[in-house]
Amino acid sequence: MTGRIELHQKIDGLYLVKLVDDLENTLAVSPDFVSRKAALEGVFALREIAGTAHVRDCTTRQHAVEQTKTVA
Repeated sequence: MTGRIELHQKIDGLYLVKLVDDLENTLAVSPDFVSRKAALEGVFALREIAGTAHVRDCTTRQHAVEQTKTVA
C-alpha cells in the first residue's frame, strides 16, 4: 500500500500532520504543532517508530484492569 504524510498549516497558524492512504482516506491526524519544524520532527519520529514498533492491543479486558491499577 502506498500513501503519504501531509503537512498542513491551519488558519490559527498551528501545524498538523495527516497520514493518508492511496485511496485518499485519512488514517490518522496528529495533535497540533506550534511550528513547521516541530511538525516535521514529529513526522521523522513517526517514520522511525512505525518501522520497528510492535502493535499493542489496548482493547482487551486485561489492559483495562492494568490501567485501573496504575491510576489507583
